[in-house]
Amino acid sequence: MERVGKLTKNTAALVTARVVTSGLTFLLAIIINRNLGPEKAGIYNYAFALYTIFQVIPDFGLGNISIRDVSQEPSRMHRYFTNIVSLRLLLGTLAFSLLMLTNLVSLAMQGTAGVGGEKFWVVFTISFCLLVEQPFSNSLAENFIAMEKLVLVAGVYLVMGVMKVGLSIWLLTAGFRHILVLLILVYLLTYVYSILHFYPLYRRLRKRLAESSADESDLAAAETLVRFPEPRGEAASEALLADYSYAEMKESSSVTGEDAAVPGREPEVGSQVPPPQGEPDLRLGFLTVERPLWRYLLSGAWPLAVVAAGVTIYAGMDIPLLSWFRGDAEVGLYGAAGMFAKAFVFLTLAVNMAVLPGISRVGGKHPERLGGIWEHLLRYVWLFIAFLAVAVPFLARPVLVLQKHDFVKAWHATWLTMGAMNFTFMTAISFPFFVVINRQRELTRVVLISLAIKGGLDLVTIPLWGYTGAAATVLVSEFLVFCILAHLLSRDLNHPLKPLRFAAVPLLMLAVLYASGLALYSFLAAGKETFLASLRYALIICSALAALFLCLGTMTGAFSRGRLRELNRLLTVEEAE
Repeated sequence: MERVGKLTKNTAALVTARVVTSGLTFLLAIIINRNLGPEKAGIYNYAFALYTIFQVIPDFGLGNISIRDVSQEPSRMHRYFTNIVSLRLLLGTLAFSLLMLTNLVSLAMQGTAGVGGEKFWVVFTISFCLLVEQPFSNSLAENFIAMEKLVLVAGVYLVMGVMKVGLSIWLLTAGFRHILVLLILVYLLTYVYSILHFYPLYRRLRKRLAESSADESDLAAAETLVRFPEPRGEAASEALLADYSYAEMKESSSVTGEDAAVPGREPEVGSQVPPPQGEPDLRLGFLTVERPLWRYLLSGAWPLAVVAAGVTIYAGMDIPLLSWFRGDAEVGLYGAAGMFAKAFVFLTLAVNMAVLPGISRVGGKHPERLGGIWEHLLRYVWLFIAFLAVAVPFLARPVLVLQKHDFVKAWHATWLTMGAMNFTFMTAISFPFFVVINRQRELTRVVLISLAIKGGLDLVTIPLWGYTGAAATVLVSEFLVFCILAHLLSRDLNHPLKPLRFAAVPLLMLAVLYASGLALYSFLAAGKETFLASLRYALIICSALAALFLCLGTMTGAFSRGRLRELNRLLTVEEAE
């Protein structure tokens, strides 16, 4: 129970920090839009979108390998840290160069002010985060994650979020010149703070691990000199199991090395090549270069880096394209309209965390049930998000009015991006099933296909319709990605979805909610553009939609106990089985 409690505590801390920081970021976006207007807010969003795309280079998925290996053997912590910082600094320098080249070329093609313009200096400033965030801040945090000190990490990130919002609000209200560069410097300052916070704790943790290792070695040596105990009962079984596991591990390691040398033969599933041992090739202060370890880290991380890069570019490509083709004012309008859908995206992580353990248990003993569970969960998550897809745009309108600068004219883009959430959440429900049935390679292919789909659509819709085209592309691409995933998963689970049984009720509820909501808006709120009036009518409309949603769910049997009992039966695995 101690392990379960620790896992629950760590998860709760991370989720809480994520919710609070997401809320603070949402508040900051409103304040920036209200104070700066569409064009400057667009430059701010553009800089962060470019940075997010290029930061996958210094990140490179190295954290996953580091956390895995250090959690297995804590004595590796300092060796990994000094090498990963060096490697990420090299990759960060490459990313910095590529980002600045992209910045110069895009400005030259747009014919703007170039090096002397505000946009250049904003992107130039944020580029330095590539040499700070991933190489130092993230590398330090990963050590604490590996040692399961996630409450500490969550606390630091929470302080960073509060610091960023507080300082940014002060700068915005103080009337400083070059405000965009100052806002980027605040972001950079928060990561400098995280380094100053993490590094002393890292040194203390390293010292504690060294003392613990020395104590264990002394104790083991003393016990060896004094006596050789004979294990009995359960202890004997555990000792035999440990000896057998160690022998298996050694044999597996040697087999893995042989397999690596034989062309056409792959290591067995689940085998892990141990990190290479050796002396550093180069030392520069605390930085270390061990070429065999670098090769090991890069070879293990590159598949993760490919997927991460694909997902990141998929999520952020529309903003740079919109800036290059239509200007920064449209980026600002698109960011204001899309931030409501963006605020819900973090919930997909919670969906994965909630679904994966339960279906993993069922998949291990009753894989034939997975298809039925998947269909039930798809239906329930669609019903849940269908209400939000209709209600949130009404609540978004007073927020857009509050931001002034005609942000409210982008309201239709909010409808499109929130409509895409129907398919985003169903995709999030489907992802864990691929993991349970060990079809992760199919996910990689889907990520690359989705990148091509969205990129192709953006290149057509953005030049023609600007931010409206970008929002429409989000809706269409999310729909197509879900269709591809659903086709693959229904085939793998041998459970084809029947459109009438699966989609009839959610589509009916969506249609009724959309029609009723728009009718109420036309009757009550059309033309009332003050913040308080639009807020009052938005709350009235959403209350009516909530009541209608519950009535429709009851009438159609969407929330019937029979369906819930069936899902519960499919998810139940008897302990005696």
